[in-house]
Amino acid sequence: MQRKIIIHKSLYRPTLFVGCERLPFTFTVTVGGVVMMAYQNLWVSIGVFIYYLIAIMLIRRVNEDDPQFFLCLTRYVVHYADYYPANEFYPGKPDIPYSFYK
Repeated sequence: MQRKIIIHKSLYRPTLFVGCERLPFTFTVTVGGVVMMAYQNLWVSIGVFIYYLIAIMLIRRVNEDDPQFFLCLTRYVVHYADYYPANEFYPGKPDIPYSFYK
């Protein structure tokens, strides 16, 4: 009979801040803070509070399924052209236009 080995979630799940990754949470708080400082108004403060609630709920929902979603998305956006250049000769061959007559 095989023995069951329990692997706790704390060993493989990353640490989240308020249920969100740090980068999108920090970006959300920074944008809201800049808007509140630029337009010091009661209605803007209420709007930013609603923005905080909606943004954090959406980020938490995404991070429940995939806790490293934004980390992977950032890595994909930054390095996409390095791995998938628009070149049929990649890797190793130079990008030389084809000419029938040499």
